[in-house]
Amino acid sequence: MNYEEAASFWTEKDKHAAKIPADELRIVIENFIKARNTCALAAADGDFIRCTPLTYKYRAGKFVIFSEGGLKFRALKQNKHTALAIYDEYKGPGSAKSLQVTGIAKVLGADDPDYTEHLESLGINASHMAKLRLTLILITPTTLEYLDSTLKEQGYHPRQQLTIS
Repeated sequence: MNYEEAASFWTEKDKHAAKIPADELRIVIENFIKARNTCALAAADGDFIRCTPLTYKYRAGKFVIFSEGGLKFRALKQNKHTALAIYDEYKGPGSAKSLQVTGIAKVLGADDPDYTEHLESLGINASHMAKLRLTLILITPTTLEYLDSTLKEQGYHPRQQLTIS
């Protein structure tokens, strides 16, 4: 098995692909994100890997996820680099639509001093969330990889990438 060749499949195709202008792509991606509310969050530390389905909100360019707890925090304690995926059901050729996000997680418990400040800055009722004792996972995207088969109809490659600085 040639793993390097397989791993470079999309990066090689992307070198010559028709790209959507970054400002337009950002709007397309944000509309995709805002029209959905469920993701699969992946976190890893060494040999331990966890992928958890969660609901999210998208505010101020960040994914806002609340959790009661779970094994994902075992990985997040050691490694703040995360990935999440949002996708539609695949219904055959020409229907693929998904987003892969690479980002950095900030984890705040209800007892953290900036918990209330972070929630209020995102327009979330902090006192209500603190009563529920939910942990906030705030993910700041660094790379967004969008796949939409219908982009071909507009003359673009179906896979688009947006890097956030």
